[in-house]
Amino acid sequence: MERKTPGKVRSPSALLMKLYQGSHASSQVGKQKTEQDNHTFQEEWEKAYFFVEVKNVPTCLICKQSLSVSKEHNLRHHYETNHSKNHNGYTEKMRDKKLNELKERLKFQHDFLLDMNKLNDVAMKCSYVLSEKIAQASKPFTDGEFIKECLLSIAEIMCPEHRQVFANIRLTDDIVAQHDDNMAENLQDKFQGKAKSFMAFSIAVHESTDVNNAPQLAVFIRAVDETFDVIEELLDMICMTGTAAGNDLFLCVEESLKKFNVDWSKLVSVSTDGSSAMVGVKQFVTKLKSKVAGLCKGTELKSVHGLILQESFSAKKLKMDHVMDVIIYITTWIRSHGLNHRKFGPFFSELDAQYGSQFYYTEVKWLSRGMVLKQFFELLEEIDFFMSSKGKSVPQLTNKDWVKDLAFLVDITTHLNTLNMSLQGRSQVVTQIYDSIHSFLAKLCLWETQLTRNNLAHFPTLKLVSENENDGLNYIPKIKELKTEFQKRCSDFKLYENELVLFSSPFSININHVNEELQMEVIELQCNSILKTKYDDVGIPEFYKYLGNGYPKYKNHCAKILSMFGSTHVCEQLFPVINLNKNNYFSQLKDSEMNSLLPIATQDSQPDVD
Repeated sequence: MERKTPGKVRSPSALLMKLYQGSHASSQVGKQKTEQDNHTFQEEWEKAYFFVEVKNVPTCLICKQSLSVSKEHNLRHHYETNHSKNHNGYTEKMRDKKLNELKERLKFQHDFLLDMNKLNDVAMKCSYVLSEKIAQASKPFTDGEFIKECLLSIAEIMCPEHRQVFANIRLTDDIVAQHDDNMAENLQDKFQGKAKSFMAFSIAVHESTDVNNAPQLAVFIRAVDETFDVIEELLDMICMTGTAAGNDLFLCVEESLKKFNVDWSKLVSVSTDGSSAMVGVKQFVTKLKSKVAGLCKGTELKSVHGLILQESFSAKKLKMDHVMDVIIYITTWIRSHGLNHRKFGPFFSELDAQYGSQFYYTEVKWLSRGMVLKQFFELLEEIDFFMSSKGKSVPQLTNKDWVKDLAFLVDITTHLNTLNMSLQGRSQVVTQIYDSIHSFLAKLCLWETQLTRNNLAHFPTLKLVSENENDGLNYIPKIKELKTEFQKRCSDFKLYENELVLFSSPFSININHVNEELQMEVIELQCNSILKTKYDDVGIPEFYKYLGNGYPKYKNHCAKILSMFGSTHVCEQLFPVINLNKNNYFSQLKDSEMNSLLPIATQDSQPDVD
């Protein structure tokens, strides 16, 4: 027979102990509950002791003192010690009335403080917004006080009861500078957040000098994210020292990319101005290519020289200094002796509005003088008469060959200036720039052919002064020289022509001209009638947002092309902003302050000021 294991036998004392523990535990729970109930604010205490609960803290309505615990003993002790003498004589009706008055007063004070906080927040936001406007307009920080004076004057007339609201807006130069620092930091944080989603990016680098003749290196970035949105912003402005060797430029750009946590492996191309100012530009590009090749085997960094600046170099090939030298001499002399001449007023107004003193000294602006040259040509008789009357006759003004050269220069600079304008502007797709260049080369070929027949249809100013059938022939060598120089300097684009065409015309490109890695996806795309219809409807680059998750290799190719800069114009636009901020009156502006100003003044992104 199986033996059962006997159960554990408990002694009477053990049972008594168990019962005691259970009873003690129950009493402890009851005690805690009673204490919690005692610490809960009771409504009748409002009338009894003139206390209310504000954010779970008992607060005296009479003296506004707060107590740490909601215990009736504490409230009663406070009331009897401090307020009973003045309030114990109240009848119940008087007590109710006094309680309501005190509550209303507390609510008013609370609402007032709430409104004041709101007004302070609004004043702070206005201060930030106005500081941003000052930076965008390249105005000195001290203008903040002047703006505030204007606002106060307006408030006194339109809404004097709200004058204090405007007075709360702080716009001292130190405050404006601090706000700019904060907004620049905010823009940097936003950019770093965007950088995580970059599919591809390119950089544009340009070196120039500020008003103090200090060399500055501007680095812009153009990136494409996963939704095919384009971000084009100033990455960094670096103060250079000494000669900018290739390694120095590389280290500066490397540090800038590191500072913003940008992934080097997604760098597609670099655009430089290619000028003599950037002594080490070739070494710089070589270092960049080596860096990218080391990170991504089989990947070659694309290099594009800035076409806008190159195109001004192309214009020099016309060799028309004998015309420009005379024009600059005459213009300078008239400015000194006959500025008030009624005929010349509009001419000099146009000159100053567009070029200022740069018209006389800056070679890069040589090309942009088309409108001024045209006005000079139209005033030729008046200018000749004026100079002769002052005893400063200029024989070239009546020389027929010189006048024809001037007329040709007017026409060709007008054509070049039209091209120049089409190459400018932010957020341009590189294929648009390529199309403009290709179009201009075709025009040069047409003009060369037409000039052999003395067809001056596209040279209207020259046509006005032409007297024989051989005039057009004299300018064919200049057109040829310009065409040759243009083709040579635009050879960068020729290297990437098939890649550019694949981006801009995916449905019409010959599949044999497509990289083998992309051919299968491109064939599938060309046979997709729905996407073909969408391409016809929205065009590029908007079309690429509709590819979804399909065609990953082709999308990556398009992101790379879309990220490319076609010129350094975006960099060149920056230096007038620098010089406007750092002029002779405010040249003491520190580099750190300038680095805060420039992102606000140049970027499309808006800082968060709420």
